[in-house]
Amino acid sequence: MYLIAEGNGDFLFLDTLGGTGNTFSINLILAEIRSKRHIALAVASSGMASILLDGGRTAHSALQLPLNLAQTENHICNISKSPGKVTVLRT
Repeated sequence: MYLIAEGNGDFLFLDTLGGTGNTFSINLILAEIRSKRHIALAVASSGMASILLDGGRTAHSALQLPLNLAQTENHICNISKSPGKVTVLRT
């Protein structure tokens, strides 16, 4: 919450063992950030994990990542230039 209070956008990564309350903690952080009218995007590496997050999506879907990086020569996100999505990601 210190990062939000200071107005510094940042990425937070939580990696813990299953069953330790990480989904609860992430959803609590998301709710707190959104209650203050800030932007909080929740992305996960798998579909099942994204379902558990409030407003969560897979990283591949949200960031338009190639599904198979080993077979892709161009390792660039293919995010559209729609004003809404670009503004949200920059913010």
